[in-house]
Amino acid sequence: MFRTFRSRLLISTLLPFLLIAPILGLTLTALVEERILLPSLAREMADQGVLIARLGTVLPEIWTDPEAAQAFLQALAIQQPTQVLLLDPAGRLLAAPAEVRSALGSSAGGPLFEQARRGEIVWQAALRGTDSDIILDVLVPVTSEQGIRLGYVRLLRRLPDVTEGFQRVRRLVLGTVAVGLLLSGLFGWILAQSLSRPLQQVARAIAEAPLEGPAVTLPESGPQEVRQLIRVFNRLQQRRVELEEARRLLLRSVVHEFGRLIGALRAAFHALQGGAMENPTLRQELVQGMSQTANELARLLEDLTQLYRHTAGPLPLQRRPLALAPWLRERAALWAEMARERALHWKEEIPPDLPAIQADPERLAQALENLVDNALKFTPAGGWVTLHAEVRDQEVWIRIRDTGPGIPPEDLPRLFEPFYRGSQEGRPGLGLGLFLARTIVEAHGGRLEVESRVGEGSCFRLILPLTVGG
Repeated sequence: MFRTFRSRLLISTLLPFLLIAPILGLTLTALVEERILLPSLAREMADQGVLIARLGTVLPEIWTDPEAAQAFLQALAIQQPTQVLLLDPAGRLLAAPAEVRSALGSSAGGPLFEQARRGEIVWQAALRGTDSDIILDVLVPVTSEQGIRLGYVRLLRRLPDVTEGFQRVRRLVLGTVAVGLLLSGLFGWILAQSLSRPLQQVARAIAEAPLEGPAVTLPESGPQEVRQLIRVFNRLQQRRVELEEARRLLLRSVVHEFGRLIGALRAAFHALQGGAMENPTLRQELVQGMSQTANELARLLEDLTQLYRHTAGPLPLQRRPLALAPWLRERAALWAEMARERALHWKEEIPPDLPAIQADPERLAQALENLVDNALKFTPAGGWVTLHAEVRDQEVWIRIRDTGPGIPPEDLPRLFEPFYRGSQEGRPGLGLGLFLARTIVEAHGGRLEVESRVGEGSCFRLILPLTVGG
């Protein structure tokens, strides 16, 4: 029945009102009847009784002679609906209208009389008769100037007019409850509409969102939670476009790089087939070039393999104890030779007391090789590449610093994204080296940071906790 968000919100708005309003209305009605209407009428009748009592003190014989008492009442000519009774000091009826005398008998004291004997004016309201009318009963003691109790003036009043007033109050309360319920339902429906409409728009936008093409975004409107949902949807749309761009970059880079390398191999094969085999020097150069090209192809395939593994799940690591100082020196020797081949200056600062850590040597070497390879690739001849390692704040810091052209500030935020080339567009490679390096470092529980200034060079910091994998 309440499957939609709108209906549930509407019920949640109406339910408290449905539960509280009737109770509040009945309570209010009872309070008005008990605390306002009846006490006000009782005070009016009591004032009338006090006036009759004062007249009665002037004629003391009416409190001992029933005929004199009846004559006194007739002389007063009290108009309906109030009926006046005179009682002697013992509470026996002296005078009363005929219809009341027949109903009450000779004694009209009752429980109210016991309270009035203390000299207080008392009253009560009760249901009497077959028609369940409210009877307001007021008892006023009559005392002479000498303090002698002469009798009592009792006033009775049937209250059909008050009962009708009570009915009007009840109808007013019920009407107010009905109007409040109607307004609450209307406001609840408007509120439900204002909430469900943005949700329906988001649901429709999700269902109709294209799998390709520009991002389809929605304006942020409605309550905070709905705006947050729309914000997430818009972010997903932007992320989809980014992934599409990454896919296009991947395809373009793969086609370009493999086409370039295969073209180089084909050219070498054609040269060999065309007679270069007869020239030993040229043949050796072509074979070396083919070998380097094959190595580049293997490197590209390895990068793509690592990218696939990254997308398939967490990067698996084979951790074991790794003595950092000898491990770094062993690899630094190869990197120093590569630097000399490119006419670069190489410097290494590796303390012999570097601690051992738990790490995957092959993966960690791959991350460092990507960083060093970038430094060697982008540093012009005659420049410097420095490898520095140290322990700082329970962490191992490995820096690779170069004196290359530096990285433009606009490229830094996206530097570690896959396939992002930035201002280096057109250079060889797929743009996966830094992305894979960061993935490997983060898999070890570390982080990869970069600082760079255009014209001064770059510094990459590979930071690993000493407890990594421990």
